Amino acid sequence: MANLRPTTAATGFGPLLAVFYGCGFLAGFNENLVNMALVAIMGDFAVDAVTAQWLVTGYMIAVTVVVTCMAYLYRRFTLRTLFFAASALSIAGSVGGLMAPNFALLLVARLVQAAGTGVFIPLMMNVIVDKVPHENMGSYLAVGSAMITIGPATAPIVTGFMVSDLGWRSVFVVPLAVAVLLTVLGAFVVRDERRSHPAAFDVPSALLVAAGVTLLSVGLSEVSSRPAVGVAALAAAVAFLAGFARRQKRLESPLVSLAPFGHRAFWPAVVLVVITMMTYFSLSVMAPLYFEEAAGLAASLAGVLMVAPVLANATASVLSGRALDRRGEWPLLPAGLGIASVGIALAALGASPALAGTLGLAGVDAAVGLPVVVAGIFLGYLGTGMVLSPAQTAGLRRLPDELDSHGVTLMSMAVQLAACLGPAAYVGIMSSTSAAAANAGVAPAAASSAGFAWAMVAALAVALFGAAAAFLYARALRRR
Repeated sequence: MANLRPTTAATGFGPLLAVFYGCGFLAGFNENLVNMALVAIMGDFAVDAVTAQWLVTGYMIAVTVVVTCMAYLYRRFTLRTLFFAASALSIAGSVGGLMAPNFALLLVARLVQAAGTGVFIPLMMNVIVDKVPHENMGSYLAVGSAMITIGPATAPIVTGFMVSDLGWRSVFVVPLAVAVLLTVLGAFVVRDERRSHPAAFDVPSALLVAAGVTLLSVGLSEVSSRPAVGVAALAAAVAFLAGFARRQKRLESPLVSLAPFGHRAFWPAVVLVVITMMTYFSLSVMAPLYFEEAAGLAASLAGVLMVAPVLANATASVLSGRALDRRGEWPLLPAGLGIASVGIALAALGASPALAGTLGLAGVDAAVGLPVVVAGIFLGYLGTGMVLSPAQTAGLRRLPDELDSHGVTLMSMAVQLAACLGPAAYVGIMSSTSAAAANAGVAPAAASSAGFAWAMVAALAVALFGAAAAFLYARALRRR
């Protein structure tokens, strides 16, 4: 049964929400902080693309583990304690990244940064769910989702210029300054209105989810180049995650309750969030790599090309939240994933003249291909912006009050799991295909372009499945 909330507005919590919206932006910004710097980091520390990618994937894994613990942390500690602990870790990680002398310490700094900013996203969502009445939740969560997605989308734009002009280390200055500013503002507006509830922390649960997500990322990144290793890692990941789920059901006070999955409107929404964010984060990671390695553009110009997609995603996110509150999930959800699918298909065809020729689309060459790829990325960002917050709201606002914090944790886990899965799987396909083409004598730029195209083909298959699932889900909600 859906819970009912007081129909009071959230205007009294404006400054608090503003600070946590800023925290959501910072968390998202940090996820793609190093994307435009990967090529420079690979050169400075003599590591390959798969190794360098762990600066992104490792960050996502750490965030996923922290997010998994948030239902417990939100009950155990006060809002103010969590906020300042997260701020301190974020600042420490940014300082570490700015000063790291080698790749290993740079990775450690990213993990510390992830531990801090990983608290911010579910903390922001919990504040919204706690303070905002359900009839307005779509609009407020839409702004929060816009912050989460604008952050990683803005990062390549800002850091592209910084890498080109100031070197890759300079990218850590931005999150450092933002974290300090939010900490100062939070000192005035973050107050506690609820009591903490002492409870034991289940360490085995945290270890199980950490091992599962890590092996899942490793398996997806390796399955295309080393199938035996990839399949073995995926099998082990499934075993660890299944063990985590079984343990949560047996514990009297689980790390995160899986009870929300028993509500038929919740679990399909989680599936749609995973598919949407796999697509979004993969485009955010691979588009800069394509622009720099395949198209030969400078990092700053690559960042400029991401401006329009970022604005489209943010605008679509805010407008879709309002549309959800007024009209519901139909036809918003399937339309968004349908648009994203069209965009991914265009990006694949524009990047690979050979693929276009196979489908009978002659005349797509490098000169024509780049604008087509840019248009495809624009539509991909637009479509995913239409789906994220409506899918989250559709699942969360139908939960009873006692499951809100667990539902927020599971939704946040879905976002971060997608951030792990998408880049690991698609960058793995991109790297293995590019390497095979290079070994066959293809020029480096053309090899990178082919790798991007086939990664987009894999992303298209997932997005089309999501569009079909969104169609069935939105129609079912409309009938109810």
